[in-house]
Amino acid sequence: MSQKKIIIAGAGLGGLATALRLASKGFDVTILEKHHQAGGRLNMLEKDGFKFDLGPTFFSMSYEFDELVQSCGIDYPFEFIELEPLFTVNIDGIDQTFTIYKDLDKLSAQFELFEPDFKAKMEAHLLKTESLYNDTVNRIVHRNFNSLPDYLLQITKVPLKHTPLLFKTMWKELCDSFESKEARMVFSLVGFFLGATPFDTPAVFSLLNYVEMKHDGYHNVKGGMYKIVESLEKILKEKGVKFHYNTEITGAVYENSTLKSITDSSGKHWDADIFVINADAASFRGQILKRPKYSESKLNKKKWTMAPLTIYLGIKGKLDNLQHHNYFLGNNFDEYAKGVFKNRVSFQKPYYYVNVPSKNNPEYAPEGHESLFILCPSPDLRFKPDWNDREEIAQNIIEDLSRRSGYNLNEMIVSKTILSPEHWESMFNLYKGSGLGLAHDMNQIGWFRPSNKDEELKNLYYVGASTIPGTGLPMTVISSKLTTTRVLEDLNQKH
Repeated sequence: MSQKKIIIAGAGLGGLATALRLASKGFDVTILEKHHQAGGRLNMLEKDGFKFDLGPTFFSMSYEFDELVQSCGIDYPFEFIELEPLFTVNIDGIDQTFTIYKDLDKLSAQFELFEPDFKAKMEAHLLKTESLYNDTVNRIVHRNFNSLPDYLLQITKVPLKHTPLLFKTMWKELCDSFESKEARMVFSLVGFFLGATPFDTPAVFSLLNYVEMKHDGYHNVKGGMYKIVESLEKILKEKGVKFHYNTEITGAVYENSTLKSITDSSGKHWDADIFVINADAASFRGQILKRPKYSESKLNKKKWTMAPLTIYLGIKGKLDNLQHHNYFLGNNFDEYAKGVFKNRVSFQKPYYYVNVPSKNNPEYAPEGHESLFILCPSPDLRFKPDWNDREEIAQNIIEDLSRRSGYNLNEMIVSKTILSPEHWESMFNLYKGSGLGLAHDMNQIGWFRPSNKDEELKNLYYVGASTIPGTGLPMTVISSKLTTTRVLEDLNQKH
């Protein structure tokens, strides 16, 4: 078994984590990557003396990294920074900025003018979401499903008290927990972390409120998020894993039910015994394998996550009025959230997220400066194919942030980079610029999500975006475990 040759296409976190698990078992692993460096969306931008986390700027469920490290028998290669406060929320038209703490007493003080008996309501909400988490995480999240009956069987093992959550949205669940729109808005933001809105995210994902507020919180990494990638890449090279960058996969050669090789853009064939694809599991089936079920017309009908419009600013001066993570919302939350991803709202006053990575990692900016990252959740290229107005939208955001933060940012900017959904699609082969792959509705989770084992080719597997269990950094680490389990089980059956 240890002599099997494995090729992993894609050096995102899913590809790196799967490579680590398989290399630790003695397999001969090679990683092919389209980009000039590893990481996928978990990447770094360096420009004009500043550093920026390209995509993810924090994560939860840090214990999933514990499992990865322990199962592979390695020392922890990076150091976490736990965030407290977690983030701030500025709602236009409200003088107060909400600072969100895990400390329930500090948190309650933020809402005393808006939500009567907030502490009791939050305790009840967290107790409910904790129960949901404990009753589902091992039955649904940490499992492979071999058939639809297998999936349905596991669902029947989830206590009936959670059944109503299958038929309502995260927003409706929050409406049942809180009376004020302010509390509902703040604690629905976790839906955006899944690349969707609380109005179209199933209520079962309200368990993430428990994860963020009580179970684990949010974390950054000492030295920046890209330390995760650099550390894993170093360990993998020490284990003999080979990396080939600037290598984009454009085709596949298969015979009967076996994938023989994958082909890069130069025409080179890469052969192996086993292939693991760390590209979008749905679009790869359509664009590379040409499966009718995953044709462009079929993919366009699926629900995809938001597309990112990202702005990276090098700032001369310090930004003491901003925390590490900040959200800036308008006063038309329902209308905006329901329309933004289908390009039905104006970007004159967009909602956006602001990260100041140099707060926790001063080396991200020259002395006396800050690095500033802004993410504006946006419609993908199905709904907004032309982003020639990206400079105008970015300027709207910069002016709005200046007004609400108290800084004249236009006079402080010494470096600026803007990436539209078109850029994200091109850089990382994200379908229509969708930032996190397929969205999470009841028709696109569990068994109904594209499998991590190909339905036709017996030696082809998937990890990461648009496969099980879902999107986001910790889910990607879980995905690598589930995919590795599939590979090992299949090999054991052959022996």
